[in-house]
Amino acid sequence: MADGDVVKMKLTFWRDDKKPGDVIEVPADEVHRWKGFAEQVGEPVPSGESTTPTAAAGPLPRPADGAKVDEWRTYAVHLGMEQADADKATKTELQDYATKTTAGSKA
Repeated sequence: MADGDVVKMKLTFWRDDKKPGDVIEVPADEVHRWKGFAEQVGEPVPSGESTTPTAAAGPLPRPADGAKVDEWRTYAVHLGMEQADADKATKTELQDYATKTTAGSKA
């Protein structure tokens, strides 16, 4: 499934104001969260919108060396690091990842 695809799912349980049997559209990268609450109906359809925040974002400036670790996490995720990996990484690891990633793009 491509980024930006949506999947139609039929609810099997009540969810907010929706009842079992109602069909909803779910971003393709969120389908795993609906397992047990809904069943996939049909094939994924392009929505025309990206569901990846970094794909829609413009260039993010590199944080200062003294910036807080949260700023470095945001920057590393913007460069392509998985959020789960960024959450576990130290500030130094995030800075090293940023340096390696941006060095490759300058070459």
